[in-house]
Formats: sequence, structure tokens, C-alpha cells
Amino acid sequence: MLEDSNFKTTKFQTKFIKKNFLVVSDYKWLPQNIEESWVARLSDNYLIYDRAHRWKETDKIKRQKNVGQNIYDMFDFIATHYDHLPSATIFCRAAIMFPKGRQKPLSNGTCSEAKFLSLANNETFTELHDFGPEAHDGHSSKMGPDGSFLEINNSWYFNIYRGKYFNNLNNFLRDVYVNPVIPEYIRFSPGGSYIVPKENILRYSRNFYEKLRKYVGWDVIVGEAHMLERALYTIFTCNYKVKKKYQ
Repeated sequence: MLEDSNFKTTKFQTKFIKKNFLVVSDYKWLPQNIEESWVARLSDNYLIYDRAHRWKETDKIKRQKNVGQNIYDMFDFIATHYDHLPSATIFCRAAIMFPKGRQKPLSNGTCSEAKFLSLANNETFTELHDFGPEAHDGHSSKMGPDGSFLEINNSWYFNIYRGKYFNNLNNFLRDVYVNPVIPEYIRFSPGGSYIVPKENILRYSRNFYEKLRKYVGWDVIVGEAHMLERALYTIFTCNYKVKKKYQ
């Protein structure tokens, strides 16, 4: 099993992440000894969603059903803790800092260690990645003028991963919002990794997040998880009016 043995945070005498709560989705990426993981080395305030059921449940580890990838875990955390959310939460996969382009099947990373550490204590809404336009080569991605990652909005992933509730991003946006702008390019953080302040989350009801959790919770890998990965930036930053069934 590949572990995060290349992580270089042993130099820190105190926990590096000071205030933000850390929510980490894991599937055999972290070492068996959690205290040796980058998660425990960086923070005292974390929750690991254990999708491989390797550990006993504690206040820091929850055994999670293996559906909807880390997108399911984000919505599950929000819906479960809606009334007592942290002031800001880091949502990411345990493999976030794995080298890009590494051997699969155990996935690869979306953010270098240096970039992650430079952003981890942000208390404002923050995208956690350092990808350039090469990230989805062949899917017409590009960089925005502010360094944002943009991908052409053609829902190509539904040609690979089946959907149950939706078959493209535009239909989802129109289902949720009143008169949303349908972009030519969609802005998102590859891997669905963000720092999300409480106030951004509470712009929507618990019902909203329970519906999104349902959309990605019907199988291990689903088209809706890839769709919602791309919708997260819009969800947490837009000012569109939400339709009644999502309120």
C-alpha cells in the first residue's frame, strides 16, 4: 500500500493548521498509524472519513460507506453538523499531496505540499490546487486571468461515468437555481478541495445539502460526483436564487 511517507512536516513542533477544521476522505492512502499521517502531524482538529474501514471509530475517525467519492463526504459532513459547523473547514482527499501523474490505481494528488501549506490557514473561501491547463489535457482546460482553473463546460465525464439524477451540469444548475448563468467554461478546484467558511455553507439549508448527498450516494463512482465537483465553486460563491424544493 502506498502511504504519505514523502511528507516533510516532521519539522513542525506545534500543529501547523491553527484554526481550520480538517475533513479528510481516505481510501487506503494514509498510513495505518494515524499519528504518522500528514493529517495528525498538521492538525489536532480533524475528522477522517475511513472508506476502507481500517480503523475503529473515534471522535476523529468515522467509518464511511464508499459512495460518491470525497464529494459525498463533504455533503455528509455539512448535513450532519449543520447546526454546529466550524468557522472554516478544509475539505480534501487524503491523497491531495500525492505527486501528480503517479501510478494508479491509488489515485494521484491535486496540490503540492508547498502550495497546500501556503493556503491551509486561510479563513476565507479558498481553492486548494496548483493545477495548470494541462490537468485535463484533451478536455479544453485553461487558466483564468486570476490563476483560476477553467474547463470547457460540456459535461464530458457523463460519457464515462453514468448518472442517475442528471446527465449534464447545465441541467443541474437550472434545476437548483432561478435563471442561472450557464458558463462556457466552468471554474472549479480539481479534486474538489476547498477551504469553506461557515457563512458560505449557511447560504443554503440543510435540505439543500441532503439532496446533493443523495445525488452522489447511489454508487461508488457516479457521474453526479464529477458534476458536483465542478459545481462546488459556483455553489459556494454565486448569488443565484434557489428554487423552492432546495430551500
